[in-house]
Amino acid sequence: MSCQRHEHPSPRQVPDNDPSGADDALFSDGADVAGPASEDDEFLDDFVAGLGEDAVRIVGSLERVKAVYVACGRDKLLKEKFDKFLHLVSARRNGNRDDGRCFFLTGESGAGKTALARHLLAQYPKLQPQVRPWGTTCPVVSVTLKGPVIMKTLGHNILRGTGYPLVQDLEENKVWDMLPEQLHLRKVMLIHIDEPQHLLTETPTGKERKKVAKAFKGVMNNPTWPVSFLLTGMPNTTDLARLDEQIERRGFQFPLVDVTLPEERGLVLRILREMASAVDLDVARVVASDIPERIAHAAAYRYARIAQVVLAGIHAALVEEAAELTREHFATAYIEHSHARGFDEMNPFLAHDWARLEPGSFIAESE
Repeated sequence: MSCQRHEHPSPRQVPDNDPSGADDALFSDGADVAGPASEDDEFLDDFVAGLGEDAVRIVGSLERVKAVYVACGRDKLLKEKFDKFLHLVSARRNGNRDDGRCFFLTGESGAGKTALARHLLAQYPKLQPQVRPWGTTCPVVSVTLKGPVIMKTLGHNILRGTGYPLVQDLEENKVWDMLPEQLHLRKVMLIHIDEPQHLLTETPTGKERKKVAKAFKGVMNNPTWPVSFLLTGMPNTTDLARLDEQIERRGFQFPLVDVTLPEERGLVLRILREMASAVDLDVARVVASDIPERIAHAAAYRYARIAQVVLAGIHAALVEEAAELTREHFATAYIEHSHARGFDEMNPFLAHDWARLEPGSFIAESE
């Protein structure tokens, strides 16, 4: 599987290996954000400086590591399918815009959905905000749902994403009635909703869920300016497609599967090498051992969690100012991020029979 490393100039804005994947501001209303961003960076730099010289060194190194994105075979496959999705979204029918469509990018927690979607959308220059003679267009509006949310709140968030000056608490029907016109004004082609399963969680009844599907379909079927959706969430996000035959029929599905070993051992090695090389850490002995297998197991065989485990090991090495990444660094990091302190037999980087352990972090059950 071919992989490449991509480094982004501003890791604070684009943390590709950040499993949380909060990316609400990636596609703003086109306003000048240089001032606030500069103020935020100045504050953070001053905060880190106050933690001491070691913190400045460690944080700077971690930012270089976080700026690494290892593209893999799934990136290529996703790009090919998303190209086809955009073909259908863009093609007119008898001179008019055709109905919108829905692209489902789904996977378990830690699969890397958000970083993958961010990397995907960044490959399309025409999906970025464009300054036009009549104003700034925003082809993609991206919102992240951070917990149970109702349709009214989602509508407000999408409106804000278009740059609409929302100064009053609008009722749900009013919000969704306004959306098509505002989306048209900003030439929004795609609404990206991250973690949409929270919307379905808040609407457990069949009647309420059908209302969600109806609202989405209303935006997709708007006769003047239909808009499509990119939904990145847990596997049950596809429940939305089951609620409406049109959404199902016009849907594209791209489920993310777990990393499999030994077939994809090379992928784990590349993640290790590329992330460690950002801070010149030697990984020769680690990649020649069974540590890659242990990393994958500790990460429950999920891409983003693998990157997170590697980041944690590198962090431990940076604290020690080590020149080489070792098993001990991963063992220390696992202890700090789990309940394995004092339970070496539960630590996949210390246990001899680590394969018998449940994949993922060891968290003791509460009494």
